[in-house]
Amino acid sequence: MTLSHPERILLANLPTPMQKLENYSRELGVDLYAKRDDMSSMELSGNKVRKLEFLLPEAKKKGADTVVTCGGIQSNHCRATAAACVRVGLKCHLILRAESPSAPFDGNLLLDYLFGAEFTFMPQPEYRKNEQLDFSCVLDKIRENGGKPYYIPVGGSVPMGSWGYALAFEEIVDQLREKGLKRAHLIVASGSGGTHNGLVLGRALLNKPEFKITSFNVCDTPEYFVEKNRQMLKDTIRIFDLSIDPERESFDLIGGYVGPGYAMPYPELMQTICEAAKKEALLLDPVYTGKAFHGLVSEIRENRFPKEDPIVFIHTGGAFGLFPQKGEFQF
Repeated sequence: MTLSHPERILLANLPTPMQKLENYSRELGVDLYAKRDDMSSMELSGNKVRKLEFLLPEAKKKGADTVVTCGGIQSNHCRATAAACVRVGLKCHLILRAESPSAPFDGNLLLDYLFGAEFTFMPQPEYRKNEQLDFSCVLDKIRENGGKPYYIPVGGSVPMGSWGYALAFEEIVDQLREKGLKRAHLIVASGSGGTHNGLVLGRALLNKPEFKITSFNVCDTPEYFVEKNRQMLKDTIRIFDLSIDPERESFDLIGGYVGPGYAMPYPELMQTICEAAKKEALLLDPVYTGKAFHGLVSEIRENRFPKEDPIVFIHTGGAFGLFPQKGEFQF
């Protein structure tokens, strides 16, 4: 079955590989796979590109010439948006939660500059205040200068962006079927919620309740994401007039692995990142995938995670985030 979906621009190299993590599988006593969305392309790697495939056509349809989005100083979403805008001929303006940085730049921020993005830097209190207003101050300034902005909230986690991972769910089901697998437990990091919401949307549209979906939050709390995702799913159903009962869909989250805070590393996390590299040549980042994978293997090792189904860890990218935190590694 092929899902019916809104207009889409193809940006990613799909389908991304499904790789069995043989060494972890032997150690943990479970069939563990990695869905390698970090390999969708170099500049557009990760989960954000799937969302942008739906968000950028909407921007063009609305006559925009500038895409405005926001995030942390090392935001994967902002870097992917800047690259995608180059591809489709739109300007990109990034609102980054930070004091104005000084060179030399590193990681995603370096790439943002290389892709020709324009910037507004805001310290956290100012950023939080303006985020509640959809950064109208920045959008109004662009309009005053003759531009036509299209705003994408943090992470592209909105109903239109959710379609990216609804289709990714279908892709995962097809790849597992080719391996003779009819069910699995999907694992993903939650930083803004859109990826988790999209997977649940795909499961509902394809009527595949045998697929479990669990997320590890990398900021806020599990309760926050359950509430946010349930509302996002309801909004998606309403906007696209979908025949889905949102009350039948569950959002399963496991907390306890955020550490000191969002994008803040801790020793056990960095140890797991090193371990994954040495065991599987799997590069995880300290912000999203590292914390989710650390949570997953920790839960399995403590016998707190079910093993009856194959487990698919969805690698949502972020390797560029390793470099700004290189000082956290102990070799």
